[in-house]
Amino acid sequence: MKHSILAFEVCARMDQTPGLHAALMGRLRAHPPNASFQQKWQYHAETSATLLAHLGAFELGCWDYFDDDTRAQADFKMWVNGMLSEEGARPGPLGGDPYRGEPRYLTYTMAFLMAQGSPTDMIVRQVCNIPEPHLWARASFQRILSNINQLSFSSIKGDVAYVIPRDPTWALTQQDLREPKFHYLRRIT
Repeated sequence: MKHSILAFEVCARMDQTPGLHAALMGRLRAHPPNASFQQKWQYHAETSATLLAHLGAFELGCWDYFDDDTRAQADFKMWVNGMLSEEGARPGPLGGDPYRGEPRYLTYTMAFLMAQGSPTDMIVRQVCNIPEPHLWARASFQRILSNINQLSFSSIKGDVAYVIPRDPTWALTQQDLREPKFHYLRRIT
């Protein structure tokens, strides 16, 4: 079986999105480890709706769709490993309130490894058929998030979702976001 991938990540200032971090973390913590297809669909649909409600606050982001099997599998593994590694540039947490002072950021990531040619893959391919000048436009992020509820998890072979930071004291700083490990994030226009 061949695969395709949809990967999506957004970054927002925590002080401009009150409640977003807690909502995303709460949803992740409540999501069962061996979720059914319906539970996965519900989790991603509800989370996408939450993200859409904060769309105007996202400063950086990226998304990719590839239907090359080798790249899809390698990229999916990379996104899964992002969940398992510590992504911050600092050796320890920051003090103080992450909602005051120096801007602090969160990222939300989700990736789907799909059966290539499946109805879900065909929907995602169509949704991601966005002209190059509009790839990083807010409307493109909205288009993708608005269609997550069209996914059928019976043809998704793997999915991953995570929030950085898990603990707000590890929130990302502007300096963290300038590190090479975050070079893929683009300014959302």
